Amino acid sequence: MAAYPPLAQNRNFHRLWTARVIARFGSSLGYVALLWITFAETGSALAVAYVGVASFVPTVAVGVFSGALVDRFERRRVVVLSNLGRGIAMGALVLALYLAGFHLVFVIVASLVFSACATFFAPGSQALLPEIVARESLENANGLFESTESIAGIAGSGVAGGLIITVGAVPSLGVDAASYLLGAMLVGLIVLTASSPPPATHPGRPGMWTEVRDGFRYLRGATGLFQMTLVALILNFLLSLLMGFVVVYSTDLLHGSALIYGLLEACLAAGWGIGGLVVGRLGLARFTGLLWIGSALAEGAFLVLMVLVPSPAVVLPIFLGFGISEGLANVAWLSTVQATVPERMQGRYFAIDNAFSYAAIPLSQIVGGVAILLYGVGLTFVVAGVGCLGVGAGALLLRDLRRVGFDARPRPS
Repeated sequence: MAAYPPLAQNRNFHRLWTARVIARFGSSLGYVALLWITFAETGSALAVAYVGVASFVPTVAVGVFSGALVDRFERRRVVVLSNLGRGIAMGALVLALYLAGFHLVFVIVASLVFSACATFFAPGSQALLPEIVARESLENANGLFESTESIAGIAGSGVAGGLIITVGAVPSLGVDAASYLLGAMLVGLIVLTASSPPPATHPGRPGMWTEVRDGFRYLRGATGLFQMTLVALILNFLLSLLMGFVVVYSTDLLHGSALIYGLLEACLAAGWGIGGLVVGRLGLARFTGLLWIGSALAEGAFLVLMVLVPSPAVVLPIFLGFGISEGLANVAWLSTVQATVPERMQGRYFAIDNAFSYAAIPLSQIVGGVAILLYGVGLTFVVAGVGCLGVGAGALLLRDLRRVGFDARPRPS
């Protein structure tokens, strides 16, 4: 933090940063535990797929409306309520598992409620950041978020593997629930200045449907960002064939325990943090579109290689590379949007982009589960890798996408 003086002196940033880091630790720990307990209790990749679908359906169903609500109300309160909802949903699941034992329906219902609440968190916190951080500090702020959240993710994933072996998966879910409640308290302490945009709830404001349509029109008119959303839709479908079934890959191809699974998730988180920090240091948000294209090509190659050489010594560095690629692309994209999209439109932009770029993930979870059941995890991952390579090659032809970015360097007077 000492390397970023404007951020070091910003108490509001400290509170948001701390809240997100704590929540990320609990989330990583809970994610590993939730998928592990599902696969361990059912032995079915399809059961893992059902949980994945339940985690993403609300993103698509509620997402396009969440942005309008984020832009309509004070974003700090939206983030607080989102965290409270997630904590309550996970806490209720822990209670149900203790009292009634494992039932897949408990996990699916809790995932649906959890995801519906989480749908408001991403656009809310992403649009809140420019209200408390200066434009020239956005790259560094997002980089710090990504890097420290990734460190927390490493810790959470690693601790989860150890906890599952020693005391079981359910206590991990309890830690997850507590992290969101603590995060809600910290965000509630953020003090917005008088210059911060007020909640737009005055009587003359257009209706929510009109605001949703305005968000769609804006995204469609921002050609480069629109192309990025479409590319993300395809990539998320392909990469979900990996991300949703790491637990199956680590068990079937690597023949590993929960510890190996946790280490894979930890390497992914570590790489994400490294990539996120580099963006601000080198001003890479200028090349946001190119970073996205390069990420698709690199991750396609990684997917194929991890099947051809299924050894922990090779796969752990590959997952580190996955994380670096994702960190670079994500921080550059967030910083570019926060600096260039009008403030009044940011909640809707982030929500619509999330809804549509994630729209294919539920289908991917079902397709992935069926494909692994019929053809095995190896062939499924190879097909996904070849698809990513094709998307990256095709994206090179999109001129507006290649030009997406913003320069945070001081302009000459």
